[in-house]
Amino acid sequence: MNSNMTNTISDSNKPEVYRPQGLWPKVGFVVLNLWIVLHILAIIAAPVSVSPSSSVERGLWRTLAPYVQVLYQNNGFHFFAPNPEGSNSIRYVLEYEDGTLERGKFPNKQIKPRLLYHRYFMLSENLGQMNGELREIMIRDFARQLCRDAGAERITLLLEWHELALRERIMAGGSLYDEDLYEVTPLGTFTWDELSKSSKENVATTSAR
Repeated sequence: MNSNMTNTISDSNKPEVYRPQGLWPKVGFVVLNLWIVLHILAIIAAPVSVSPSSSVERGLWRTLAPYVQVLYQNNGFHFFAPNPEGSNSIRYVLEYEDGTLERGKFPNKQIKPRLLYHRYFMLSENLGQMNGELREIMIRDFARQLCRDAGAERITLLLEWHELALRERIMAGGSLYDEDLYEVTPLGTFTWDELSKSSKENVATTSAR
């Protein structure tokens, strides 16, 4: 009798295990687990597809890229990982009517708030990736805006590529800012007269269309 009572009390103390009833809870459980597997696979596919990579890894990324981009995970898992690239900056030299020169660069640490800095960063990065006629148009737009804001007579633009320093360089005593990590490409020299003239021509052409 005591044994039966003990068993009854012991059984009553056991935690209840929830067992879903019906079809839909089971389907939901399977779908949730499949989604978790898909999500983990997408996170893995993003960095492993960055060159150098195999055709299988690149194919996996092409398949899962829309999913990663819809969730806005591309920058974190594909662009900045596993090996983030260097960055592009725009350097410029403004020449005023009296011959004074002013040198500048964007983006720079003085640009605030951070969101505005990021905007300038995206402008220089986009230019670094452009080619052809669109690139030339953007170069002139940059030159025109900088000249207009400063009231300068002439401007020289340069594209500066800053390669990231590898771990081995830093451990050997190198710096993030070693000169050989920079590559400068001239973009052109423009006068305010030609920039303002080309701006008016573009407006006239656009209006005619």
